[in-house]
Amino acid sequence: MRAATLLLVLALPAWAQEDWAELRQKSATLVTQGNYAEAEPLLLRVIELQEKDLGADDPRLAPVIDSLAAVYRAQGRNAEAEKLYLRSLSVKEKAAGPDSAELIADLKPLASLYVAMQRFTDAEKAYLRVIALREKTKGFDDPEVANDCAAIAGFYIDRKRFAVAEPNLRRAILIIERRLGPQDPALVPVLDPLAAIYIEQKIFHLAEGPLRHIISIQESLYGPNHEKVAAYLDKLAQSFYLQGRYAEAEPLYKRSLPIWEAALGGDNPELATTLDNLAVVYAAQDKFALAEPLYRRSQALRQKSNAMSLNNLAMVLEGKGDTAGAEVQYKRAILLAERIPALPGAASVGETALLVTTLRNYAALLRELKRESEARKIDERVLGLTAGTR
Repeated sequence: MRAATLLLVLALPAWAQEDWAELRQKSATLVTQGNYAEAEPLLLRVIELQEKDLGADDPRLAPVIDSLAAVYRAQGRNAEAEKLYLRSLSVKEKAAGPDSAELIADLKPLASLYVAMQRFTDAEKAYLRVIALREKTKGFDDPEVANDCAAIAGFYIDRKRFAVAEPNLRRAILIIERRLGPQDPALVPVLDPLAAIYIEQKIFHLAEGPLRHIISIQESLYGPNHEKVAAYLDKLAQSFYLQGRYAEAEPLYKRSLPIWEAALGGDNPELATTLDNLAVVYAAQDKFALAEPLYRRSQALRQKSNAMSLNNLAMVLEGKGDTAGAEVQYKRAILLAERIPALPGAASVGETALLVTTLRNYAALLRELKRESEARKIDERVLGLTAGTR
């Protein structure tokens, strides 16, 4: 009987003989590693031990209940997560009262959970209760209230409820400006969706103010020639273009283009959209002579992008051992690279360098296939293309 008892004790998991504080630490490590399946039984055991030691309604249970709820949320077990968040909320309400700021830690993930479950009415109630609690405990103009207003505005925007999103965003902006100043970076993520909802509703003239405000903030943070400034110059220019205010859009696109060229490189295919934007504004004003070279450069960059994609596909096929398929794609890439127009000066898209790279890759494949004579012809062509650059 004694031996059987000893075997039973030895068969228990090691964590069954540890206290709940140690189990809590182990579970936290597992959660950090994303190992939810192993964290779950530890968290359940911690709750069981704490309930025995502290009682089922002790507020010290709330953190571990929240942790288990987060584990279930990460696993998509939303119904189980909801029960735990509600239990934690109940424990905190009994301990601290229904108006305690401690409830916010459960209401915010609960709101997010309800959105995931498409229970939008319940989500809205949770968001609104967070704001009400924050106002009672921190005051009406606390920066955290601004964050809460921005959060519920995001919820409304996702539901296309712009009429209720707007006042929440404006309230958040007012609080931040009053408490942190009109040039504080915290304004950017609030001004941006405000401009976006005006553009979405085609109320373009109202988007201008928030966009100019963002540009001013970004310039003060990063300087006038940073890509974060250029991104909002483009947004403001697009707003003007959509209103038919082409003369006002033009200088904004002209300012953003060199910023993107400096940030990306003049031969980067990502520049094509920026070039098109300025070209279309020129064309709308009948400035065709200015639009044409921009469109030609944009077209060349897109051809370059396609040729690069074909070259990369060929390399993947070669890596898989599909040498026949790789050869087809290398030939297509070479043909496309050959057709990229050679543009003068700064407008060059680096077509020669791309052709040389693709030819060298093709020559390497030919050597792998023991077709040395064909590879040497490619080498001679590469030599001719690079002779002037040595």
